[in-house]
Amino acid sequence: MSGVQSSELLRMEDVFTWFPIKGGILGRTQAYVKAVDGVTLSVRRGETLGIVGESGCGKTTLARTVVRLAEPIKGRLLFDGTDILKLKGGRLKPFRRKMQMVFQDPYASLDPRQNVRSALTEPMHIHGIVSGKNEADKRAAELIRIVGLNPDHLSRFPHEFSGGQRQRIAVARALAVNPEFLVLDEPTSSLDVSVQAQILNLLRDLQKELGLTYLFISHNLAVVRQMCSRTGVMYLGRVVEIGPTESLFERPRHPYTEALLSSVPLPDPTKRRLLAPLEGDVPSPITIPSGCRFRTRCGYATDKCAEVFPPATEVAPDQFAECLYDIDFAKKTKRELPVSSVQ
Repeated sequence: MSGVQSSELLRMEDVFTWFPIKGGILGRTQAYVKAVDGVTLSVRRGETLGIVGESGCGKTTLARTVVRLAEPIKGRLLFDGTDILKLKGGRLKPFRRKMQMVFQDPYASLDPRQNVRSALTEPMHIHGIVSGKNEADKRAAELIRIVGLNPDHLSRFPHEFSGGQRQRIAVARALAVNPEFLVLDEPTSSLDVSVQAQILNLLRDLQKELGLTYLFISHNLAVVRQMCSRTGVMYLGRVVEIGPTESLFERPRHPYTEALLSSVPLPDPTKRRLLAPLEGDVPSPITIPSGCRFRTRCGYATDKCAEVFPPATEVAPDQFAECLYDIDFAKKTKRELPVSSVQ
């Protein structure tokens, strides 16, 4: 895990990213898909914050919101103290350079008609990082070496590379503008295991050498445990638990986190957990249940869970969960504990 400094590089405050559903003859908005529904979290300078959850929980929308590829309808997004949601056009451009994204699919994220040299040098020229073609080409050759490829590859096109090589090129393109912060949206999910390990090792080395900060989106809990200093768990557009990775993995304090971790197969029988109770399917993000949104699938839910929205509560040092109950206590009694909400 990477070392964590105390200062915040990025902070989301009560961010909502909803997508309208239009219908009827006049095409009026009839409902909203609530992909990100009131998320508050911070990413500390120099750390890797992981975000996990089932498909459809809002992880990718959260990632796209952070880099302003999806526009929220409400909230604040502070990067190094500046609310970038209030910026447009030329005022936003410097922050575009500081924040870059590596997408999930390396086959779709690279332009098939653009060779590697062009893909790397174009953002340099757009942001004025280089003064001319020779400097840009020299920088491109340096980047391609950093990610473990050969400068001879600069003249080739994406279809001439394997999946792992394409993802290395995508990482090099993200680094081309000297960013401080990278959003990594499942960067290894489409790669085989051996290539995954190479890309993860590359990302760790780059973070150490360049002082980068990562927001790491993944459904692979083993990778998150290996890569991330802190982890947030998303469910139906909310971060229902967040805390130090080891603490969260060793003692989850939200029933959904417990269910996710208990479903991971472990080779050592002595370390296997009993399956946590998890019922039914994920509700629609259009019609989210009242109260606790996880209550329809939670084996510990009571009538009060349908009536009260659980506040984020500090259940352990630097670990917060949106649940009315202490899990260990609820397993036996289902009685509400006197916990104090975080302001």
